[in-house]
Amino acid sequence: MTLEPDDDSEVERFFRYVIKGPGPQDCHWWIGSIADDSYGRFWMKRDGRQRVVRPHRYALALALGRPLQDHEVALHVVCDNPLCVRAWEALGRPPHVVPGTQSENLASMAAKGRGGGKTQPWRWQELDRAGRVARSRRAREALRNGWDEDALRHALWQSGNPTLF
Repeated sequence: MTLEPDDDSEVERFFRYVIKGPGPQDCHWWIGSIADDSYGRFWMKRDGRQRVVRPHRYALALALGRPLQDHEVALHVVCDNPLCVRAWEALGRPPHVVPGTQSENLASMAAKGRGGGKTQPWRWQELDRAGRVARSRRAREALRNGWDEDALRHALWQSGNPTLF
């Protein structure tokens, strides 16, 4: 993704779909479009064509002030929340989204029990792909009109877990 927006309002439009939690440790939640993989989608124009990018990657490129390199992925290291776009440090707290490699991403997934396979079963097996996207969309709807901790907690706990993944 090239970082330079085709028009000045792209970054403003991006942040219209971000709800920031009130605390320095809270996620910044994407409340825009959500794909069937539970991750957000942000549409932008590049070279005269519409393109889609995951919002956490867009936020990371903004925070870094440069496009991500081909070998870089955007890792959710603090929250493991696919809708979190908090790529900035806040009051001494680390960002939730940082650059990394695919190897680091896979190692993180395995350490958190999301790697699958026979030796590391996924810890929330009751949540299939449709269940995960439903959770993401419930979280988005809970925050659609601004920060609402109770509504978010209720949306996440409907399937018995306090996080999206």
